[in-house]
Amino acid sequence: MIKLKDNNNEFNISQLSNDIDKNNIQYIANHSIENISDNILIFPNSFDESKDINKQSTIFNLLDNKIHTNNIMGFISYNNTQIKISSRFAVNDNEDYFMHYMLMKVLSLNIVNLEHSKDYDDSFDFLIYMFISFFKKALRQGLFKQYKLIKHNDSNIKGTIDINRYIKNNIPFNGKISYNTREYSYDNNIIQLIRHTIEYINTKNRYLLSYDSEIKNYVQQIYYFTPSYEKNKRESIINKNLKKLSHPYYYEYEPLRKICIQILRHEKLKYGSDDNTVYGLLFDGAWLFEEYLNTFLSKINFIHAENRTSKNGINLLNNAWKVYSDFYKLENNNNIVLDAKYKSLNSNENIDRNDKHQIISYAYTLNAKKAGFIYPLEEFNYSNENKITRIGVLNNVYNGYSDCGIYKYALKIPSAKLNGEDFQNIKEFASSMSIIEEELLNTLES
Repeated sequence: MIKLKDNNNEFNISQLSNDIDKNNIQYIANHSIENISDNILIFPNSFDESKDINKQSTIFNLLDNKIHTNNIMGFISYNNTQIKISSRFAVNDNEDYFMHYMLMKVLSLNIVNLEHSKDYDDSFDFLIYMFISFFKKALRQGLFKQYKLIKHNDSNIKGTIDINRYIKNNIPFNGKISYNTREYSYDNNIIQLIRHTIEYINTKNRYLLSYDSEIKNYVQQIYYFTPSYEKNKRESIINKNLKKLSHPYYYEYEPLRKICIQILRHEKLKYGSDDNTVYGLLFDGAWLFEEYLNTFLSKINFIHAENRTSKNGINLLNNAWKVYSDFYKLENNNNIVLDAKYKSLNSNENIDRNDKHQIISYAYTLNAKKAGFIYPLEEFNYSNENKITRIGVLNNVYNGYSDCGIYKYALKIPSAKLNGEDFQNIKEFASSMSIIEEELLNTLES
């Protein structure tokens, strides 16, 4: 497996061992996500919701024999080549606590008791996180029901007579008629696929689907409505669910269908496949970081504007134009506006010119007292000096606009506990992050 980190331009493919086919890497690098997305699950599962992923995006770029990654994280499998892109905050190649933590917060999961060996491949965990999220959303719409052909052999005729079965089963005449009906049934291919996925997950870790009462209730429903379940029919059920599911009401079942197939095929993908198909699960790091920030900034009344869904926009020209800052707070003439940036902002020169113009327009429009950028920073680069960096004050010479400071707010991502020892599990990391989040909230409040 090739292990990369996001926003990194230093990985030279000449470092790879000879048993890795470099043509596979070139194939992935040279194709947009749209061209290879049939078997890739992207989160968020709509290009419209994403910040940095669109149909023309590439997973990574290959230039001068170097792999250039960006804000996309996840894992990809093509032929016999597997590529994993961790967050740049991973302590080592396996312990990507920050990415796990963001997913748990954004998806409202409380899975903090997972313990892994040092050589554990956590790509399976990401699949489970997505399954739990999609599983809940789908079952909240109701249990999927579908027309199913039911074969009868009795005297209560109410469907189409099956002549061949009648001759086979009821000659000489015994008072019964063989006939078929089409009836709505919960015991269908989609529900069977979910049942097979649940059974597979339970072979790995039974705790994963039992820590939450809502999940336990939904699992019980799946078990109750799949009396025809047979373990040895797994491959057959997968093949019956390869077609995209389009339903005007049960639309949440399509991402669930895709993640189920990914999970059931995980072992095959992990050890390589030669079918010339790209498989994988990708996360938009910029979107994930913004949604993660919202889980705690909302506690102190920050409004999360959503450009993709046109919610909570700022009115510029009497409803003719609206802009969407990531976060803003309107309170007692002490307004503040923040722009979330997943990329590194160690130097002011790293701030894009469009981002500069954008934050200034937000500040003027909202008559803000403070404005700026909030970004994650590795612990080894973090200090009290760059915890809050005042970039400057908006020029008010020309219009008498009240002073507005422009700042950078760094969110420290720890690599070890306060006593210097390494984190032993995600639970310890989560405890440290809770303290850091509270400190940032206090800073913004003051």
